[in-house]
Amino acid sequence: MTMKHYDPRYRVYPSNLYYPYSSSLRQFPPVNTQIFVQSANKTLLFLKDAEKIVKKIATSEDFSKNLMILAQQSKLSEVTKMLIDIGLNTTPTIRFTPSGLVINFSDAYNEPNCCLLQIKIRWGM
Repeated sequence: MTMKHYDPRYRVYPSNLYYPYSSSLRQFPPVNTQIFVQSANKTLLFLKDAEKIVKKIATSEDFSKNLMILAQQSKLSEVTKMLIDIGLNTTPTIRFTPSGLVINFSDAYNEPNCCLLQIKIRWGM
């Protein structure tokens, strides 16, 4: 007589199990666009400032060169001042990496933090 042994790869499940999943059973709160629209409006302001920075870098060789030199010297406050002097309405946070400039526009000082716009502009490999 042959003996059958348990093999976990071949489990037998009852076919009459009921799985109560239906997307129509999920309840969602009513849609309120107030915060979403406010966040979008704030982001539009960030986009305008971001465009000013990108245009200045793209059109002024002297500005771009000076910004890169100051960044290589880790003069964060001077780079920030250069960018603000373009005529920004918001003050971004800036950091440098060996390969480029990272600019973050956010509303982190207000509650709740509505939005974040991040720009990365590469200057090396």
